[in-house]
Amino acid sequence: MGRVLHISSENFAGVPYSVVRAERLAGVDSHIVTLMPSPYGHPQEDSLNLPLFSGGIVSKIRTLVGSSAPIDNVRYRGEQIPPVWNPSPAGKVLFALRDFVWDFKVKNSRWVRELDSYDALALDGGIGFLRSGKYVLGWAERHGCLITIYYGSDLRKRGVIPRIDSAARYVFTFEFDHTLIHPGAKFMFYPFFADDMPPRRVRDDGKVRIGHSPTRRSTKGTDVILTVLGRLRGKFPQVEIVLIEGLPYQKALELKSEIDIFIDQLGELGYGISGLEALAMGIPVVCQILPDFERFLGEHPFVNADERSLENVLIQLVKSEDMRVDYGERGRGWVRRVHSPVDAIEPLLEVYRKEGLV
Repeated sequence: MGRVLHISSENFAGVPYSVVRAERLAGVDSHIVTLMPSPYGHPQEDSLNLPLFSGGIVSKIRTLVGSSAPIDNVRYRGEQIPPVWNPSPAGKVLFALRDFVWDFKVKNSRWVRELDSYDALALDGGIGFLRSGKYVLGWAERHGCLITIYYGSDLRKRGVIPRIDSAARYVFTFEFDHTLIHPGAKFMFYPFFADDMPPRRVRDDGKVRIGHSPTRRSTKGTDVILTVLGRLRGKFPQVEIVLIEGLPYQKALELKSEIDIFIDQLGELGYGISGLEALAMGIPVVCQILPDFERFLGEHPFVNADERSLENVLIQLVKSEDMRVDYGERGRGWVRRVHSPVDAIEPLLEVYRKEGLV
């Protein structure tokens, strides 16, 4: 049996580690190392815990030199397909300096020492240990089975790292819109462990709790959502707004389990993991799904709304407990069927079989 190593910047929203868990369930000898620990306490294994990763002075410098693109909730509209990482001259110097600092720790890590013992490398986010591609590009020349997996805003905002993209034998993504901007990207449903979610806790006190949980407000349409919720609260005294933000992961799940309606996000990007968590608890989820993605999904349990229709959609849900129960029950079954961990990563397992790893 072959060995697979995932290299990820961090266990963002639990995505990379969930892929590894799903692979292990399918019998793959899968491992993962992150460059930084999860700031929200998502479960993980080994981390290099590299300095100067993000936040604080690093974010300020990146903004100053133009190496950090703003993150929003719209699709990529540039002409370059796929989009390519091309920072300003100052940004290139910044990342080169950071690579230089990081390399002191990376080159002495067991992950680099043991790199040739792996038969496939999966670069979550399409980067690897260093922005230069050092170590993973040499490995790809020797072994071949280099895989990139994109999720979140990495492809649409940052773009591919050209040398890594050229070396990648396979490209996957969990984002539908990524398939529209990278000709080689193959879509996978996110492997979601629904049984990890806490049971829903219904509070029979006459309140209708509407929740929203932004990791980054600009990608979720949070400002519009909160404006609509403010108006709704004025019309329906029983409505309670539950904003779940900046909390440790387990505490966020605990709060989410007590809500009656969950608003995932507005915009052009579809549903996220936070929406899947609510579905798994049997909570109806409101989310904007664009027509092309809706055709791709087929039958789904999301209550589709945009910023113009959101208030009316929420009014219907607040008024009708039967409607909430119906959408909640449909969602609970759908997420377990469509996002079943091993079934979801079948495209990746096909690659491993093709490469003789399983």
